[in-house]
Amino acid sequence: MAVIVQTNESHAKIRVALIIEGGKLRPVWFEEVDNPARDRVHIKQISYVWSHMEGTAKIINFAAWDGANSYRLSLNTKDFTWSMGVAEETPFPPPSATSTWRFRRDED
Repeated sequence: MAVIVQTNESHAKIRVALIIEGGKLRPVWFEEVDNPARDRVHIKQISYVWSHMEGTAKIINFAAWDGANSYRLSLNTKDFTWSMGVAEETPFPPPSATSTWRFRRDED
């Protein structure tokens, strides 16, 4: 069964601990600024880093994993603000649709 991965944007303000080593950036943990009850999320793995431009701002994105959940952390290098998205996986086809999906093999 395949899955569809979708990132849901979070509007929470976040604070990120970042290590700069050998000219590379590596987020270590993040926390929601306005939600002190939530614990820090410690990042176990950065699986992918990419960047893109939004107007004159370079955005550096990190695909992060904490051992249970996947996140997209984005650093705006013009104003040094962070944004976050939470990745969610949905099975495809959905379990309710599996009985209606039929594959047919054409005969030669």
